[in-house]
Amino acid sequence: MNLLITETGYHHLKPEKYYLDTIGGIGIKTVLSPEEKQQAEQDYADNLANYNNVKALYDNLKDGGNTDGTVSDVETAWPDEMWELRAELLGKSPHLSKEVLMAAADKTDVLPESVLFEILAANPDELDKYELIDYLRTKEQPLPEHMIEILQQLTGTVTYKTILKRQMAKYFAKKTDAANDIIRSTLSDTIMNSQLYREWLDNLGGIEADKQIIASYFSENDFNQMQALLNIIPSLYNLEESDLLAYNEYKSLIEMQMEWKQQGKSIFNLDSTDITILQEHAENSVGTAKSIARNILSYYYETNYCDCLITDSLNMKKGWAEDEDVLLNYFGPNITIKPNPAHNWTTFNYKLLDDLSEGIIEISSSTGMVIKLYNVKGKQGQIIWDTRSVKPGIYLITIKSKGTSQSVKAVVTK
Repeated sequence: MNLLITETGYHHLKPEKYYLDTIGGIGIKTVLSPEEKQQAEQDYADNLANYNNVKALYDNLKDGGNTDGTVSDVETAWPDEMWELRAELLGKSPHLSKEVLMAAADKTDVLPESVLFEILAANPDELDKYELIDYLRTKEQPLPEHMIEILQQLTGTVTYKTILKRQMAKYFAKKTDAANDIIRSTLSDTIMNSQLYREWLDNLGGIEADKQIIASYFSENDFNQMQALLNIIPSLYNLEESDLLAYNEYKSLIEMQMEWKQQGKSIFNLDSTDITILQEHAENSVGTAKSIARNILSYYYETNYCDCLITDSLNMKKGWAEDEDVLLNYFGPNITIKPNPAHNWTTFNYKLLDDLSEGIIEISSSTGMVIKLYNVKGKQGQIIWDTRSVKPGIYLITIKSKGTSQSVKAVVTK
């Protein structure tokens, strides 16, 4: 069985061709000429260097270049050092981190509410993060609501920190585009260069790219390399608590598929024990593992799952904020799909840079044909896609805004 099920569907994996998943380019068959490939490699190198240069400046300014030291200064300050601490924190603004601001919010014996408000207002980039605002509301001595309302109105204010983040976003997007161009070309070439494919996934970086490397090892029956990468990912990305639990559930399902392949099992004739394990993950796991299990059961065993539409707008907003990929706060628009797989409908939760931003959500079939467009605007929102009129299959959902984009896959079942 040369078939791997992931959270976004199934992949027929052949030694000469892999299915690119979650990182863009699905359905696009473009082989670069030697000159185009050389240019893409140069674009990647140039934008990586520019990104690293801006990031070095950003990191040097963040909390004065020493987050742990600044947090320690806050936590060890005495009440009679209020003015000195105020001057230090305002002097490092608008480059204070969420960690420092949360530590400052806890120093109610040193920083009066008015001073804390002044420091928070000087760092509007961090006020855009739900976790910080929620902390100010729920800590032992909450900040008054009228102050929080004023602080929330400051989100979207452009500072030097904002400009640095936008520069990083620009170079990161261009670097990613160049890497994806080379990956697409490698996938579409007549002779598949597996090593080159994995090298450029590694250049692309991130846990999703590593999952694609795992898929490539799976396709080649290189289970030793696959297992080694599966084992190292938690330490590589410092996964903890809920993230680690979700990853371990994903890992167990990938290893189970490896065992099926080693035993010569077909996805169509799993035994009752396999089905029971899948059902347990489908009902009780979180994130990727739940999606993988549901994909297998939905595709091959005609099991339907109901993901009811959330009608509580407060919880919807809260869930959206908590599930954001931290990097996408800096590197472009964000879109998530729930439920996925979809039966009769699904929702696209999107986030753009600010309240004035505009963008497009594009739905494409597996052949690359655009079947629907949605114009979106505002900082965040939700679109409901009625899937009753479309054929079952895999669709690419792309959100585009201000020259950057993100693509994810939606699976439609009947």
